[in-house]
Amino acid sequence: MIRDSEPEVSVFSASDMERLEALEELQIIESGPEPVFDDVVQIASTVCKAPVALISFVQEERQWFKARIGFPPTETPIDQSVCRYSLNSEDLLIIPDLTKDPRTSNNTLVTQAPFIRFYAGARLILSDGVAVGALCVIDHVPRPEGLTQEQRSVLKALAGQISAHLELRRAANRQRELLERQKQINAMMRDSVRTALTAQEAGRIGTFELDIETGNIKVSAEFCRIFDVPPVGRYHARDFEKMLHPDDRGRESSEETRKNGTAVTTVDYRIVTASRGVRWVSRQATFERDESGKPLKLLGTVQDITQQRRATQRIRTLLELGDRLRDLNDVEEIALTAAELMAHALDATRAGFGVVDPVRETVMMQPEWRAPGVSSLSGKHYFRDYGSYIDDLKGGMSVVISDVTTDARTRDKADALLSLGIRQLVNVPIFDQGKFALVVFVHHCDLFEWMEDDLAFVRSFGDRIQSAIGRLRAEAEQNMLNREIGHRLKNAFAMVQALAKQTLRPVQDRGPVLNFEQRLQALSSAHDILLGNNWANADVRTALLRVVDTLGMTEQVEIRGRDISVNPKGALSLSLLLHELTTNAVKYGSLSSVHGRVLVSWDVQGEREDAVLRLIWRETGGPPVVQPQSKGFGSRLISMGLLGTGGVSTRYLDQGLEVEMTASLVQLQQVA
Repeated sequence: MIRDSEPEVSVFSASDMERLEALEELQIIESGPEPVFDDVVQIASTVCKAPVALISFVQEERQWFKARIGFPPTETPIDQSVCRYSLNSEDLLIIPDLTKDPRTSNNTLVTQAPFIRFYAGARLILSDGVAVGALCVIDHVPRPEGLTQEQRSVLKALAGQISAHLELRRAANRQRELLERQKQINAMMRDSVRTALTAQEAGRIGTFELDIETGNIKVSAEFCRIFDVPPVGRYHARDFEKMLHPDDRGRESSEETRKNGTAVTTVDYRIVTASRGVRWVSRQATFERDESGKPLKLLGTVQDITQQRRATQRIRTLLELGDRLRDLNDVEEIALTAAELMAHALDATRAGFGVVDPVRETVMMQPEWRAPGVSSLSGKHYFRDYGSYIDDLKGGMSVVISDVTTDARTRDKADALLSLGIRQLVNVPIFDQGKFALVVFVHHCDLFEWMEDDLAFVRSFGDRIQSAIGRLRAEAEQNMLNREIGHRLKNAFAMVQALAKQTLRPVQDRGPVLNFEQRLQALSSAHDILLGNNWANADVRTALLRVVDTLGMTEQVEIRGRDISVNPKGALSLSLLLHELTTNAVKYGSLSSVHGRVLVSWDVQGEREDAVLRLIWRETGGPPVVQPQSKGFGSRLISMGLLGTGGVSTRYLDQGLEVEMTASLVQLQQVA
């Protein structure tokens, strides 16, 4: 039902049809859980500090969730979808307050439970420009500030990784369909006509008939187009064997294997053509034999699969790049790794990076990746010696020159480039703090047929390199800040402890003084944990272990519970409470005996807003316990519970003290 406040009218468009067709091709709707998608929503939720993260695919009447965190339903009706608005957004769609946006203010997910308030989504777009869904994060409170730049970058990068994975899935599906189609064609060839005209009509599939005794081969016009030779119709087998890529010679077949009938009949291999460079060919064939079984002819089809192979390789390379960049912490390592991966994906002969002096317009080439027999370019070079494309690099543009002899930027310096074995080149500029600092390069010694997807692939590489370098710089700055904060906090705590010792030196009763100093130490330990996590959260288990270890009780305390993070306030409260319980157990309870034990366990009861953390402290094996007649500071602190909200039950049992504490998980994890 369309409300008066909603100006939009649902109209099924051509883009909707393209999206539905793409989803059908991906075969992803109603598929089971997959780690790659589950990992992405986990990372998105953690980085964006959002309780909800979803990978949503938008259909005609619903949105379906491939992976989800913090949102139990597996789908919602389309009128509840916020992700549908991300499909047409070039950048991230960020809605700081869903109640104030006319598109979402009347959405039942906003006006009713679960009462979502903040949304940020990045569309999942395929290589052909079709948006099929979105990666989004959701919060239950408005965020006027939206996301930080780092969070925006990570969310977009994660969406890019998912899109790349979807492309890999689509390529694999297409490959299976192609294989099935080729099998059907071969069956038709064996059962009907040997020339396989039907296969040729099926689209861009060439046919051949090879006389094994003479080596003569009849080929179709499409066969000639694929191999980039004149369509004369008849050749000798060696004419095409000469075109085989050096690394693939012997794979396809030989005169010997054809005569003895052992040649492989299904094979993919590379050829080097005169005007189109390296091409990938898929061949399906069958032997025609005489009554004795002697091979007489080899009949089959060939298909140019260069585009499919490159698409698959590009996707795999981008995924591998993402995996390897996560483990690198050096700018030059990142550049060299990216260059090598790009070289393999584009069948290049040389790749690497150079350190740039933009003022002098020089580049100091570093040791690069090279194909066998290719010379090194290590050392200093002047950009202007090889053309004018330095102007594009300074402007932040990636340079792709498909032929140095014809491109206006290099044709006057073509001889210098050709002498270095460079017929084609790719240069990707890398900027560090706004300065042109590095250049990633890829070279081909022969012609290479560039596709539009190849150019997008190069640009995507450049974007990922810049993102990785930005991540390194952000991490370095954060680590420096953390060290400074940690240093100052340690100094502050040390000063407080020193002042406390001096102030309390005249106090005769040292017990309270010692308790005070130990509480300061517990607070200091909790701050150390939080600093190690960028002051974002602390793991319950880590906080418990730090308290127990500080008091030297590790061997007598068992800790049991699932991994749960709490906010800084919750971590400080938890550390103080556990310090009091442990100290009391050492003085009066089970830890005062070598045979005494303590079990600390926790779990979560309820879901979403009603979820409650329950923590139980259970002592056994110590002296008999009795309820104290009066309460000191420590007892009053324990009775206040987690975050000072109460929810404490204390039981003095025959086997020992038992304390149960409960608190709202939302309050314990809520970002201030």
